[in-house]
Amino acid sequence: MISRMPSLILSSRDIVSVSLKSERLRVVSRDRHGGENVSRDVPLFDLDRVVVLGTPPVTTPVFAALLDRGVPCFFATGRNRWRGSLLPDSNRNAARRVRQYEQGTDPAFGLRVARRLVFAKIRNSRRVLQRLAANRGRTDDPDHRNTMTALASYMGEAMRAPSVDVVRGIEGIAAAIYFRDLGLSFPEAIPFKTRSRRPPRDPANALLSFGYTILLGEMECAIRTHGLDAAIGHLHEDTLNSPSLALDLMEPLRAPVVDLLVLNIVNHTMVKAEKHFEVSAEDGGTYLNEEGRRSFFLMYESAMERRFAVSKDAPQTTLRRVLDAQVAAYLRMLEQDRNEDFFFLP
Repeated sequence: MISRMPSLILSSRDIVSVSLKSERLRVVSRDRHGGENVSRDVPLFDLDRVVVLGTPPVTTPVFAALLDRGVPCFFATGRNRWRGSLLPDSNRNAARRVRQYEQGTDPAFGLRVARRLVFAKIRNSRRVLQRLAANRGRTDDPDHRNTMTALASYMGEAMRAPSVDVVRGIEGIAAAIYFRDLGLSFPEAIPFKTRSRRPPRDPANALLSFGYTILLGEMECAIRTHGLDAAIGHLHEDTLNSPSLALDLMEPLRAPVVDLLVLNIVNHTMVKAEKHFEVSAEDGGTYLNEEGRRSFFLMYESAMERRFAVSKDAPQTTLRRVLDAQVAAYLRMLEQDRNEDFFFLP
């Protein structure tokens, strides 16, 4: 069990039981050194969200109490695959959802949204690489400059794309270029060679995949809080059990939220390849172990709550508020027929 308010993370490998005791959650976990089980009470009023990894033994009254208090609960497998979420019933704006369903079948609207999402994703990816190059004295490196030129070109192509399929193709090409340059910022102890997803084949990909899974849960929660259906997307195809809109709206946030966090973790040796990862006998993938996830979540919470300003005159915000702002921008496109910009990394 890992906890750092306002998030509580429960893992099946660590938890013996989770039960409700008045206004607290009684969490019993195994002692990592083989001693007696450790019991801890977590006040419900401290919690903003709960993440469940695997299948820890959590009683039904716990989930009922979370629902009653409006605390979302996200579920992922022990191998970092997204399962779904348990959320309070806030989808009571029928007119908003009707509008969403209507626009979800409008190719022109879907193309507008997809273009702007991919433009924002490439722009943020490019900005991340610029920052990393400046920190490492690579700004004038010819390969880096070629990468910057290529990504800038694909930003323009995304906004001129004639169809969503073309937008998807541009996004894929730009992502490959981005990851090739990003890999130069990983340390020798945890190198990054290429993106591998299902399963992640090395520690670097394990960290990226785990971060994307947690971010997806928070984005789905933000979408449903605004009364939208998280399954009706535009850039990602609507497939069974897939939160397509959540995947859409998190695309511009992958690089500035997860990728920068992962680089911070590995370059400050907060996780080590030989200590914080394990290889699955089931699929051959590489995954964070319990101690590795503990270190990750501590850094993730700190990153999500860090205050910053998107411009000199703008009020300070946090990355968690940015998630809500992404949904708000989408809503203005949906309900006011406006062309909105999604989050840009300053």
